[in-house]
Amino acid sequence: MASRIRARLAREEGFTLIELVTTMAILGFVLSGIIAVSVSGLHAQTDMNLRFQAQQNARVALTGMRNDIRTACQESVPADGMSVTLTYACGGTTSQVTWCASSSSGSAPYGLYRQAGAVCSYSTGVQRADQITTTDKSGNPVTIFAPLVVSGSHPQLQVTLPVDANLANTQGLYTLTDTMTLRNAAVS
Repeated sequence: MASRIRARLAREEGFTLIELVTTMAILGFVLSGIIAVSVSGLHAQTDMNLRFQAQQNARVALTGMRNDIRTACQESVPADGMSVTLTYACGGTTSQVTWCASSSSGSAPYGLYRQAGAVCSYSTGVQRADQITTTDKSGNPVTIFAPLVVSGSHPQLQVTLPVDANLANTQGLYTLTDTMTLRNAAVS
């Protein structure tokens, strides 16, 4: 049997049509698998890059927000917890800065905006971060800005920023949380 196969391979007849079609089908199957793996890897890399960039933007925004909150004399958070207005009335002059989570559609993903004055919106504020959502991994609502009153100390503000670049999949949800003290505010 082996000698017949060697003899047949020694002749230069080439492939039969059936052998050629079978070889091309196998090659097509292997190449489609390789392409599918490559495309899947490309999508995963793009998704991770978007998540990383959204997380970095939120970290930088939180750092800027820390500076504003720590130097404020007073904070005001509406009932929905989607914004905070910081008042600087130390030393005679009064000014205000407002941070808010807002979007053009009124739903997630929200952008985190900063604006001088007592009002803030996506159309007039300066965007500091994007891809903010208001739910945790389980779908429970999250309050972005929450005032904390601790007896005998300066008022505090808890900021929770759930960041997700892919709202269809909550496995990539990244939450930044910080409790900041208004150092220039009166002790309660």
